[in-house]
Amino acid sequence: MSVLVSTVTAGCAAEQERDPAAAAAQNLKNVDRSKWPPATPESGLAKGLTLPLEQYMQTYEQNVVIDQATRNLQSECMAGFGFDFRPPPAGTTPPPNSNDANMERRYGITDRKVAEKHGYGLDEKGPETGAQAPALTESAEMVLSGGLRKGDSVTPAPDSYEGKKIPKGGCTGWAQNKVGSAGLDFSLVSRLNYESLMRSQDAPKVREATEKWSSCMKGKGYEVTGPFEAIDLNKGQPLDSERAVSVALADIDCKKSVDLVDIWFEADSEIQRKQIEEHQLALDEARKQNEAAVKAAEQVLRG
Repeated sequence: MSVLVSTVTAGCAAEQERDPAAAAAQNLKNVDRSKWPPATPESGLAKGLTLPLEQYMQTYEQNVVIDQATRNLQSECMAGFGFDFRPPPAGTTPPPNSNDANMERRYGITDRKVAEKHGYGLDEKGPETGAQAPALTESAEMVLSGGLRKGDSVTPAPDSYEGKKIPKGGCTGWAQNKVGSAGLDFSLVSRLNYESLMRSQDAPKVREATEKWSSCMKGKGYEVTGPFEAIDLNKGQPLDSERAVSVALADIDCKKSVDLVDIWFEADSEIQRKQIEEHQLALDEARKQNEAAVKAAEQVLRG
């Protein structure tokens, strides 16, 4: 038994070593992680589905770790100028999905439990208490951002404030450069992710399954050609209205009956595998930069 416990413990430690974001996020204080979106759908027709390109996307957990480290450094920098700047903890206003793939709704609504309560609406959990950014004086804002805002325009801040040199980009720019997040660029993976979704709709098997889904919806009294148009059947009513719930449940049941989500996912995945082959070097470089920023952020959080 002691050998088994040691093995499990070592395995967990090794896993945290491979993923600094997970280890760092576990140690964030005053943050309710239960409100964070799961990395992979945990229920519904998309449960457990992960697309090939997701390995190159920044997860919400990674984003929070980098964000929190940046906020800590901002506070440190601002203190050097005599400002008591205490931003709220990162991770207190989570988005509905963990990354740009948005698997829960990539192929339209897929979770019946959510639909039963919210129709086509989201299961909003809302921001946590104390998530609002602190109010700043004009001088503090200038030092933080490295710029002077006048109306809609922003001009560079002076070189110094009360005799101390202001970093380029202010304390925010200094913090981002220290972590290495300033140059992170996910535009390529975002573009490929969007393109694969659009192209996969035209795959023969997806078109066939979509037509079957449309016929199923017609049998339930709803005329609609594709899943992305189903929400329009709500006819301007609230997304969680009684009609919205009825349409959403029919939408999901028809998807399940014709296996639309799995068929679409396979076509989407095949396109993404080819995209990765074509853009391997650029995708790898972007992922390495993100991983380096996560490790740097984790070191900042460890102090």
